[in-house]
This record gives sequence, structure tokens and C-alpha cells, in this order.
Amino acid sequence: MEQKRLDELINFTLGKNISRLKNQNVNIYTPEDFEKDLHSLADVNMICGCIINLIRSKASPISTETQGKYITSNFLLCMFDQNELDPWYFCYQFNEGKSLEQQISKYHQGTTLSVKKLNIKSIGELKIPMLEIEKQRQIGRLYRQSMIQKDLLEHQAENISRLAAETIRRIEED
Repeated sequence: MEQKRLDELINFTLGKNISRLKNQNVNIYTPEDFEKDLHSLADVNMICGCIINLIRSKASPISTETQGKYITSNFLLCMFDQNELDPWYFCYQFNEGKSLEQQISKYHQGTTLSVKKLNIKSIGELKIPMLEIEKQRQIGRLYRQSMIQKDLLEHQAENISRLAAETIRRIEED
């Protein structure tokens, strides 16, 4: 299977250092925005690219809701031709794919810092398996659906726990 370096497919833009902000009223892209984008139920056609959380070594699509926010230095903006690389396929490969996981872990092995932060050069050198775009889209849809299902199941489990705790409290009060 053909593999391509990420820097051959993606234009990377590193976020800015937050201490250099002149206007403190800027709407900043936060880790919460990252999680919201990654677990979003929004229309997949409303994706504007992807973003990599350099601290967590995870990727997420960027929604139209968060696209205009100020990106800080803990994030790497990824813009690419969505007819060559599907955003959700990219996120699947970056977050779950064995090939990229092995490459990232090799990078982390040489890191002695307590925070193992990826950098733009090491990410650009990563190689991603390239499939036909329709297969990428199919994998991306499956990955997104599995995340949605997992989130729904976790929410349901939380509701069951709350219901059980409330029922136990009522029994104890009687």
C-alpha cells in the first residue's frame, strides 16, 4: 500500500504563543473546543480542515463553529485537499492507526521531557497509508460513527449510574 509523508499532503500552521497576544479579548481555541470538534454531531460537510493537539498527540476535524478561533502553540492547524485526504480518515489514522502510532511512539522514545510534545517537523515526516478517496471516506465515516456510538453509550452508562444512585438514596430514606 502506498504511503505518503504528511508534509506532502498537508499545509501545517503552528499556533501562536498566547503570551504574544496584544488583544486579550481574542476568542482562543481551547482543549475543550478540540474535544467538542472531535466528538461533534455536526454535519461532516461542514469540516474546514483538521487540528492536531500537540500535547495529547491527537487529531480532530475543525468545525465551522470553531474555525475562526485563535490557535495557540499547543495546536497545529492542518489544511489539505479533501479530495486527496479525507479529514475523518486522517483523524482515524492519526488517533487510532497502527502505522502512525508506531511512528509516533518511536519519536516519543527519544524524548526525555515529562511532556512528550510532538513538533511540526516530526509530524511532517510521519507517513500515512494512502487509499482511494472513497475508501478513505468509508473508513472516516465508520470511525466517526463509532465515536458517536461510544459517546452515546458512555452517556447512557452515566444516566444508569445516576438513576441507580438516586434509587438507592430513596430506598435508604424510606
